[in-house]
Amino acid sequence: MKLRTITFGFSLLLIGSLVIAAKEPFSKALTNDVVNQQGKVISIEGVNNNRTIEAKGGEIVPIEGADNKVVIRGNVSKLIIEGKGNTVTGNDIATVTIEGADNRVNIGSVETVQIEGVKNHVHYKSTKNKSGQVKVSTEGADNMVMKMK
Repeated sequence: MKLRTITFGFSLLLIGSLVIAAKEPFSKALTNDVVNQQGKVISIEGVNNNRTIEAKGGEIVPIEGADNKVVIRGNVSKLIIEGKGNTVTGNDIATVTIEGADNRVNIGSVETVQIEGVKNHVHYKSTKNKSGQVKVSTEGADNMVMKMK
């Protein structure tokens, strides 16, 4: 009986270690590197993606996930970020919408910024609004929209 218990315990340990060893490649394959471009929508989903997007003008760029680093070359009509720790650098983006935490956006020009979450930052150089002010809506704590010199 004691030998049977030890053998059973060893079998469970072996199976558990195989599952853990196999988990890493599958999790990376499922959560990384999804870039989808359909018409005027360029989507990025996943974790730890490093991407450069060549925008032709008017695109919508949704980014879902965590710790993605995205450079947008060209002008887009809307950037939508859902997640945590994403960093986006770009030229002119008419509307920036963020839902999540610890996201960073550094852009040349923006007209409207909407933020829900915690510790999200949007830095911009100018706005095309006639008032000279960016339209800002924030909900949450420690969010920042700031004009850079």
